[in-house]
Amino acid sequence: MPTDPLRFPMRSAALVVGPGWLGQAVAARLAALGGPVATLQRSARPSSNPDVVALTGDIADAALGPVPSAALQAIVRSAFTSPIDHLVVCIAPSRARGDDYGLYPLAAAGAVALAQALQIRSILYVSSTGVYDRQDGSEVTEQSAITPHDARVQALYDAEQRIATVARDPHATAHILRAAGLYGPQRDPAARLADPTFAAGDVWCNFSWRDDVVSAIVHLLQHDRAPGARIFNCADGTPLRASAIAAVLTGRAIEAPVARAPIDRDAPVRSGRSNQRVNVDALLATGWRPVAPTVYDGLQLLGHAVPVAPIAS
Repeated sequence: MPTDPLRFPMRSAALVVGPGWLGQAVAARLAALGGPVATLQRSARPSSNPDVVALTGDIADAALGPVPSAALQAIVRSAFTSPIDHLVVCIAPSRARGDDYGLYPLAAAGAVALAQALQIRSILYVSSTGVYDRQDGSEVTEQSAITPHDARVQALYDAEQRIATVARDPHATAHILRAAGLYGPQRDPAARLADPTFAAGDVWCNFSWRDDVVSAIVHLLQHDRAPGARIFNCADGTPLRASAIAAVLTGRAIEAPVARAPIDRDAPVRSGRSNQRVNVDALLATGWRPVAPTVYDGLQLLGHAVPVAPIAS
């Protein structure tokens, strides 16, 4: 059965940094559990949820020196009358602001500094399975080696390394959740997946239903409280070839995979277009279960009449 975190009351105070499409859903789920919840974002924007307090501030300020750090701490403290139990970080670069990938380690450093200043002993950071950067179709687990060769992967890796330093406190818990290919309500990928260009190269694809990532976050905060730093992959657990997905969505029979060009390890990798198979056994072992165990299930949840499809490669 899928994990339903709402069955387990938490009532903990939580600060969610980066209330975008994922962060807003995380904040709403945490607020539904009964504890005080606030969000922190760089641009002033009212909360869409009456149970969530919207704060304006830049998490990176916490690591920029005593004055900006003190100002940010005051902003955060204004929303809570008791200690903050959890800090959840769901940040992403903003094109409108001209952000580059350097935002990841800057925000991570700020999150660590804020957690230390406010004695928040549980921090969960949402990273990406893109950090593995495999282009050969191999399986990746949390123990797979990471060898950054471009700015994006280096930034993802550096951010994770900063978050892990939280665990130097023997009473603190740091979770790094590496999420794959987010989609879900308001982000319907059907048209892109059916586009013939999607199958080009016939890479292995991994997906995460947005609300399954939300449930994984809440599940870990509730049920994995031991001190230390731990990394978990978060995906539906069913890697599929691009050609198979396109064939199912279009009704076309694709007799053989499109030939792939030789891999050039010195060339920049397109963001979000790795060729790897993400293993999620570690997260499943904690008791978490996805509502959408394949991208076909997610597409059905979005209202598409997806035929029953074979899962074999």
